[in-house]
Amino acid sequence: MYNIILFLILNWIVNVSTQLKSPNIVLIVADDLGWDDVSFHGSDQILTPNIDLLAYSGKALGRYYTHCICTPSRAALLTGKYAHRIGMQGYPLTNSEDRGLPTTEKILPQYLKELGYSTHLVGKWHVGQSRTEYLPMQRGFDSHFGHRGGYVDYYEYTLDETWSTGEVTGFGLFRNETPAWDVEGYLTDVYTEEAKSVIKLHDVNKPLFLMLAHNAPHAANYPSIVQAPPEDVRSMKHVELTGRRTYAAMVKKLDESVGEIVEALYKKQMLENTVIVFIADNGGMTSGVAMNFASNWPLRGLKMSPFEGGVRATGLVWSSSFNNSNHLWNGFIHVTDWLPIFLRIAGSEVPLDINGVDLWDDINTKDNSRRDEIYEIDDYTGFAAIISQDFKLVSGQVTLEYSNYQGENLRGMIGDPPSYADSVQKSKTYRILKNIGKPFKKEDVNLRRNIRVKCNQEIDKICYPDKSKFCLYNIKEDPCETNDLSAAYPDIAENMLRRLHIEISKTIPRTVPLYRNPESLPRLHNFTWTTFADNFK
Repeated sequence: MYNIILFLILNWIVNVSTQLKSPNIVLIVADDLGWDDVSFHGSDQILTPNIDLLAYSGKALGRYYTHCICTPSRAALLTGKYAHRIGMQGYPLTNSEDRGLPTTEKILPQYLKELGYSTHLVGKWHVGQSRTEYLPMQRGFDSHFGHRGGYVDYYEYTLDETWSTGEVTGFGLFRNETPAWDVEGYLTDVYTEEAKSVIKLHDVNKPLFLMLAHNAPHAANYPSIVQAPPEDVRSMKHVELTGRRTYAAMVKKLDESVGEIVEALYKKQMLENTVIVFIADNGGMTSGVAMNFASNWPLRGLKMSPFEGGVRATGLVWSSSFNNSNHLWNGFIHVTDWLPIFLRIAGSEVPLDINGVDLWDDINTKDNSRRDEIYEIDDYTGFAAIISQDFKLVSGQVTLEYSNYQGENLRGMIGDPPSYADSVQKSKTYRILKNIGKPFKKEDVNLRRNIRVKCNQEIDKICYPDKSKFCLYNIKEDPCETNDLSAAYPDIAENMLRRLHIEISKTIPRTVPLYRNPESLPRLHNFTWTTFADNFK
């Protein structure tokens, strides 16, 4: 009898400690994914059932904002601070630059490690690789398997740069601090398997922070700018244009990866105590440098522009604790907000010296957001923008070819699209959600209609800001930024411009132009892009 009572007490203690354990956090980041490239945004061309089901049973973020370029957005995510406040704004890091996220900044994995989390990064880093002190394992991650720079080839894991002396190529895939020469396979699959291994080997007595930062669907090296397994490309034969068809296959592999991660968490019995976040780092790159055939349609602008197509990105958050029936949250949320949100989830106080806002309660139980202001400042290119409630003001010098309307021509299909209902029901996430008592309901698909951006495409004249002109939009009523209201609302414009100038004054300036250091040449480092400035002052 005594042994039975002791067993029951011990079992109760184990159950209570399990319930009190901080939730696991899995953050999945897509690279250069367009607004129109997930099916829960309404697309019938590219179906993403695993991603969609997390939105349908979690919270789709209808107004998720980020910085318009990859290095700034990742720096902001990791620090909870606007990129311009820490000198990481503007044109992204190249592999040949001696620059990185300041080591004086405490970043997300360091906070979580102090709270007892195991911290692992699989995939892209892109906030500094010229010095050992910039690398992930020096910044709070227990492990890193992936690429340190902006992208790599999906099969060869190389990155090309164009120097004044010609083309330069180096190997860019690392396991911790060692080149991963032995790895083979399509990179999205490689990263998925590595992330699954992290989950499988995780000690469940500690909470897990796993950041899976995919290469996909970023462009690869020219001329093979989009890459996917042939069988997946063939499965997208309903997509009209060749480049878009391969891009669609890349997104298909990304969606399958999400399903694999959900399944791995379920098999490890971790899923119901895990918060999953899926976000894009910025808008898609429909044309220009590193184009990947992504589409932000009908939003205006591309990656590298302050318009909605560059900064309004795909986002969702999933937790088994979400109970209400409203799965679309339209409050403002910015990439800087993830750090305070994750710290709140982990049971920690939120730092006071950041720009991010803890919106966990807002997302959970409210319709609106306590965040009502967002800045996008890039002194390297020369533009600055502010969002305040319903209005957005854009000033300075934008890149014109990235600031117009693109992507409509990529939406063409041959015949009928694949069955959306079939794709949902055949997905891994569909089965797993049913198993944990959160089954998909047909009415959840209404989210696709409710989140869809509707615009007035009758545009008389597009407003382009310059050094002496700004443009003002009501992005709630005019999300595609077609109608400049600066003349109609001069008081609002002047007030926003004044606040924007105050924020600009807090910028740590970028060095212009960037300097490609010849000491970084891969052939000097066993043909790898690796640390080259450890001995520099």
